[in-house]
Amino acid sequence: MDRGRGGEAGVGANLSNDLFPVTTVEEPRHACLRGRELTFRLRRSMRRTRIAFVVDEDGLTVHCPWNAQPARIDHALQDSAGWILRKLDQWSGRPPRRRLSWQTGDVVEYLGRPITLRVVSDPLVTIAELGDDQSLFVRLRTPEQPDHVRELVVAWYRRHAQRHFAERVRHFAEALGVDRPRLFLSGAMSRWGSCNTRGHVRLNWRLMQAPAHLVDYVVAHEIAHLRHLDHSRRFWDAVGRIYPDHEAARAELAAMSRHYMAL
Repeated sequence: MDRGRGGEAGVGANLSNDLFPVTTVEEPRHACLRGRELTFRLRRSMRRTRIAFVVDEDGLTVHCPWNAQPARIDHALQDSAGWILRKLDQWSGRPPRRRLSWQTGDVVEYLGRPITLRVVSDPLVTIAELGDDQSLFVRLRTPEQPDHVRELVVAWYRRHAQRHFAERVRHFAEALGVDRPRLFLSGAMSRWGSCNTRGHVRLNWRLMQAPAHLVDYVVAHEIAHLRHLDHSRRFWDAVGRIYPDHEAARAELAAMSRHYMAL
């Protein structure tokens, strides 16, 4: 997330790169915003013409022109203190981004349950399959290849997604009284599902990480679009008829989306 502030162009715009090859510098700084002490990164750039704030999982970064004075930076910070603190609080409440190594011991989720990867060497079989002890065994000839491990895990998710989604689509289509749509799997990085004018529903295979009730919310949402291709009051009424607790599910999925999408 970012927020910009107007400002003068940096003096570096007229300097030759041969005379001044460094165009960006970054340093840690401290500030007190509404009584709250925080550390941020100040990033000066020869090409920047205004002050802008970026808040993400790493905290606050202040981007500013090369010659921006400390007083002007502090004024911009104080002026946007409410926005900055609100975004910092939002990020602090989110789960950390997963960084899987795709090796034995990594933990992923299946319908809300944690499962542990067990990567084993197998000269004959290349497959991922769930064991009785809530472990996902990934069998392949060269277990030291993380990309190949991930491919097998994704293929396993997609197989289960196709079956599970089809059953839930049938259930909610019958509940709403609409024809069962054609179902496609999606690997989009920005949305959980979609429905088009031809009545085709696409659902993201990554949903198979989420608890079953969140999968049901997304399926119900897309099935309701078969009646109303918008987000009008009538649409949400249709969602509510087949999934009454949709508001809570929507908020829960939003809080976990970054975690699930990182797979």
